[in-house]
Amino acid sequence: MNKFMNRISRILAFVMAMLLVVGGMSFTSYAREPIDKGKKGKLTITYRFKEDGTDSYQNFKGIEVSIYKIASVLEDGFSFELDSPYNTLTDIDLSTITDKDTAADTWSKVLRAVESEAITNHSADAITGVTDEDGKAVFENLDLGIYLVKSAVVEEDDCTYVFSSFLVSVPQLDEETDEWIYDDTYYVAEAFAKCERFLVEKAKFSLYKRWADAGGEQYRPQSITVVIKRDGEVYDTVTLSQDTGWSYSWEDKPGYTWSFEESYTGDVSYNVSISGPVFGDGGVVVYTITNSYTPSNPPGDNPPPPGDTPPGDNPPGTPDLPDVLGAIRNLPQVLGARRLPQTGQLWWPLPILVITGVFLIIKGIRKNSKNA
Repeated sequence: MNKFMNRISRILAFVMAMLLVVGGMSFTSYAREPIDKGKKGKLTITYRFKEDGTDSYQNFKGIEVSIYKIASVLEDGFSFELDSPYNTLTDIDLSTITDKDTAADTWSKVLRAVESEAITNHSADAITGVTDEDGKAVFENLDLGIYLVKSAVVEEDDCTYVFSSFLVSVPQLDEETDEWIYDDTYYVAEAFAKCERFLVEKAKFSLYKRWADAGGEQYRPQSITVVIKRDGEVYDTVTLSQDTGWSYSWEDKPGYTWSFEESYTGDVSYNVSISGPVFGDGGVVVYTITNSYTPSNPPGDNPPPPGDTPPGDNPPGTPDLPDVLGAIRNLPQVLGARRLPQTGQLWWPLPILVITGVFLIIKGIRKNSKNA
């Protein structure tokens, strides 16, 4: 009977240790209270410029500021997710932005992905304001989430002042208490707009067309038409072709957001992507429109009937094993550093739990040896 009970004890100790190891991987600890989604937010943005070699600041009064809500607070009250249609423009999961060293670069990628869409197609949804004598633009009674901030260009004398677009979360975390900042009326957020001063009257821009259609060059249209928009408004309509070198150049004042809409006549549908801005030689700001096409089924070929699966291919919904393994390998790592909008995970109990489980196993083995 004693031997039987000892064996049961060892089995239970082993199972407990394994459960502790597996369970420890999913322990999550939140160091702060969740955001109350029933409350509103307040955002204050300061616009000022520090003259080189001085300690004085110039406040900018009368700057038009527009903010666009691009993300909302999740139901758990601890993180954010992109709103529609911005969630279709990037595969970046906001809850994975936890690494202090890479957060800035990741936020820049999100900004580049959503800025043109917001300014070009959602100007009616923007909330607008104007800076006061202290150079502050204040927005109250805001829905909680993440906002894109877009500012007008300022021209004074022979200088052009450009304030970079940026993203800001409402609310923000207090760095000392690690709690969401709340002033008894609103969740509070503050930001300073980054300013650059340009002494040139105009900047140079270039637009290039790139074809990624090896093997299908014969299906290219003779020309394409591109509508160029500046801050969402039509600026120019141009035609690109082989005669123009599939490119176009122009000059304008810096600080605007440029977007492009392409149209053409042809039998092939291309996947269109736009990259830029990139600074080229001589400070030229370069944008590139890429048309991608893989001529696997050129015009005139009959594609497989809907529902048919080509021999050797897996049916929809059943990826091969390598694909599944790749998905597992690509799961985001929790890197420990807290960075908006995600809290970290609590890992310190894991080694304690593992050591406890191992101790129970050894104790059971020794006890069994004595009773044998």
